Amino acid sequence: MSALRKEALKLYKTLQRTKDQVFKGDRRTIEAARQRIREEFVKNKDLQSEKDIREKLKIAQDVDVELRSTVVQAVKVDENLYQAKITGDTKKLDNVMFDPNAKLPPPRSKKCSDRGK
Repeated sequence: MSALRKEALKLYKTLQRTKDQVFKGDRRTIEAARQRIREEFVKNKDLQSEKDIREKLKIAQDVDVELRSTVVQAVKVDENLYQAKITGDTKKLDNVMFDPNAKLPPPRSKKCSDRGK
């Protein structure tokens, strides 16, 4: 078995585990993600060019990172209360309060015909 094939199978399994962790408890989303991951790998199984294969593997790695770091699952706890499931991989950004006295640029004109004059 070639090294690229082994890497593709490893990434396939990694993505399947990632979707189980990220969407834990949401059977419908887990099933949809499972099917989508499988479809993408099957669709590209006959690629021959090493460059094309590496490009697809890079996309798969990026998808794994994106799922782990940006998807936050919200679970309904009460009538008007949801709890976010944040993991150690979740990207957390600092909240910056909006300054109501900030000078904002005026909105751009929506007229396309003004361009080029």
